[in-house]
Amino acid sequence: MKNLLRVACLLLVSMTAVQAGQAREQGFRASLSVSPYTEMVIRKGMIFTDGATRAETTEQLERMFRAHGGTEVYTRVATRWRTQPGNGDYSLDRALERAVLAKALGLPFNPELGLFSIYGDIRGEPAPDFSDYPLITVPGAWHTLTLEQMVSALTAYGSSVSRAILNTGVRVLIWDIGNEVEFGVAGVAPRPQDPSLFNQLGGYQSPDRIDPEIGRMSEETLLKMSEADRIAWLQAHLWPVEAKLLAAVAAGIRTVDPAARFSTHLSGHAALAPKLAVAFFEAMRDGGYQVDEIGLSYFPTSSWSPPDRLEAFKNTVTLLYRTLGRPVFIAKYGYPSGPMSDPFPWNATVPQYPQTPSGQAAFTYDLSAWGISSGMLSGIRPWAPELADFAWRPMAFFHAEGHLATANPALDAISSALRARSSKGSLDEMHAPGSP
Repeated sequence: MKNLLRVACLLLVSMTAVQAGQAREQGFRASLSVSPYTEMVIRKGMIFTDGATRAETTEQLERMFRAHGGTEVYTRVATRWRTQPGNGDYSLDRALERAVLAKALGLPFNPELGLFSIYGDIRGEPAPDFSDYPLITVPGAWHTLTLEQMVSALTAYGSSVSRAILNTGVRVLIWDIGNEVEFGVAGVAPRPQDPSLFNQLGGYQSPDRIDPEIGRMSEETLLKMSEADRIAWLQAHLWPVEAKLLAAVAAGIRTVDPAARFSTHLSGHAALAPKLAVAFFEAMRDGGYQVDEIGLSYFPTSSWSPPDRLEAFKNTVTLLYRTLGRPVFIAKYGYPSGPMSDPFPWNATVPQYPQTPSGQAAFTYDLSAWGISSGMLSGIRPWAPELADFAWRPMAFFHAEGHLATANPALDAISSALRARSSKGSLDEMHAPGSP
């Protein structure tokens, strides 16, 4: 009943395109955006509808997201310029298409520079491949380079990729660097949880000229350590180097965009490990890389621990904000509208939020409303909201029947929270009694 009341509130305050424009002026980043998978879904014949309009192209879908409060266009960028085989298109070619789209729609662009050749995340961080950049000279295999040589290449990359993006005429408000990087970035990382991420590179290679201890450590071993021991090892062997690598990319971008702002995000594991998250960003700051927005992934149903994962996440955000003086951006978010099986069986349902369309909407609304009212969240990015007919489908903001994907109530959850905040009524009036 509580969730039904919240969903009813969502429907009552669903925003028109004019209201969505008002929400954009609030400054909260409602990063409801097409993803690296959009073209793949559309090629299969998927048509999207919100009940009033239909979207059969990437541009039409982004316009739909904009009408429901989306404030920016996002893309993930690998270091290869052309499309490579894999799940999703992270090429620079695709990123430049997204930049052109953002400019045409009058939206800012948010590129995420992964610093991997094709893809990497908390399960493993492969090395970059700059073979598509003739002006970037790398004197040997990446794992054989010194720190100074890596820094030089990454600075050149930051300059080259940012110039290519800004030459489209698009406006970039913030540059994201890395994808879930608490255990390393740009090939400087322990042995991976998922070795398959390195298949196209011939396997994992230890960066011994940086520190031989990195290759002797595995992510599996790190995760089995106590939190204090894990932080201590990362502080001693990895994070000081990582700060220099990230700072190098930022320095390259600033040669093209002197006023550039930056964000980097950690995994969902770090989102519920506040001491580790704080220690990471302190190490980055102390090593010369200061973020403007702290990034976290957050998938509440991915683990049963701790029991109250919404409260635990709020505690992490609060500690980060108060310790570091920076807002937190949720760089990847999803709450399933049904049972998850593949690629991950993330079914640790949060109490009071069933894995149903109404539960998905209620959790998204309540999380957004708290972030907006507290001032500690700068925004939220629902991850791949259009993947309605693949394994990720419970996390999508649409449900598919055949080739028609119809919007779930969650499509309006973030914009509704913004609308409630800007209205004369208080957020408390939007909640059912006893809701989180």
